[in-house]
Amino acid sequence: MSLEFKHIPVMSEDIDRILTPYKSGLYIDCTFGGGSITRKILSKKNTKVISIDRDNFVESFSKEISKEYKNRFEFIIDRFSNLENILKKRNLQKIPVAIIFDLGLSSFQIDNPERGFSYRQDGLLKMTMGKNNITAHDIINKLEQKDLRNIFSLFGEDKDSGLIAKLIVQKREDKEISSTQELAEIILRAKRYKNSKYNKVDSCAKIFQAIRMVVNQELTELYEGLISAIKNLSIDGKIVVITFHSLEDKVVKKVFDFFSNKKKGTSRYLPESNENENLNILEVKDRKPIIASEKETRNNNRARSAKLRYAIKIQDHSFEFKRSHLNLEKYFQLEEVIHA
Repeated sequence: MSLEFKHIPVMSEDIDRILTPYKSGLYIDCTFGGGSITRKILSKKNTKVISIDRDNFVESFSKEISKEYKNRFEFIIDRFSNLENILKKRNLQKIPVAIIFDLGLSSFQIDNPERGFSYRQDGLLKMTMGKNNITAHDIINKLEQKDLRNIFSLFGEDKDSGLIAKLIVQKREDKEISSTQELAEIILRAKRYKNSKYNKVDSCAKIFQAIRMVVNQELTELYEGLISAIKNLSIDGKIVVITFHSLEDKVVKKVFDFFSNKKKGTSRYLPESNENENLNILEVKDRKPIIASEKETRNNNRARSAKLRYAIKIQDHSFEFKRSHLNLEKYFQLEEVIHA
């Protein structure tokens, strides 16, 4: 089956370089998408891949790979936050040698107006990746003004969050806001408050991304997926993560730092804790993220915001990790409140 909405994978050469030389064994592709990472791994001898995706739409792509690789590939529709249970249920003999997360939206999600992710195309307010309890329509039409403002401010980092939230509440008093274009116009109205000629549609991007992240509980998903990956990875195994949002990158950096003893104290004003003094589970080669090359960003605009981080597991330790160590509780708690 050919992809109706062509997807160009981001930083695939960088992932390939990090995984080379490819070890024999089990790989986990936590974000299957169009299957490009999975295909690359399966092209190597003695590899097996379990791919996870919460989006039912991509199951048809997995069937092509199943025909080609049969006993070496398994596709699972689930959230990657459920990684630990997925592995336990299969009672696997092999421990994963690499676990990969590519957190970007696939082109066939963004470019399909029926999915409601894009402010550039008119569609219903959905923004659901799969296995969702709420939609963007629920967020926009049911939340109180203060909750909308918090979402736009915290997740979108938009200076006009308060005004945008106020205009949304005013608009929905007349009728429900049901389309992406209606929402985009409200955002632009807020932006025109100080400049009546303002018409930069890309200024909608941060608000749309903020709503999408909360709809899909993306920070919570990432945090839980990373902790499960660290627990279940083999010694010398690699965790590779590509993020497209500063908050996502912050979660990855903080988790990697914590488990590599790069940063023991939660604040420079507090004494460092000895609780995890010997919890040196990961080795991080470079604290700075890898970014896409100029050539790639020229060919694929979506690569511009991509950041790649990876770590190698150097030893096993049993551990209990408190989410509060990340100092990002206000974000996690807001997701929880919205989904309660």
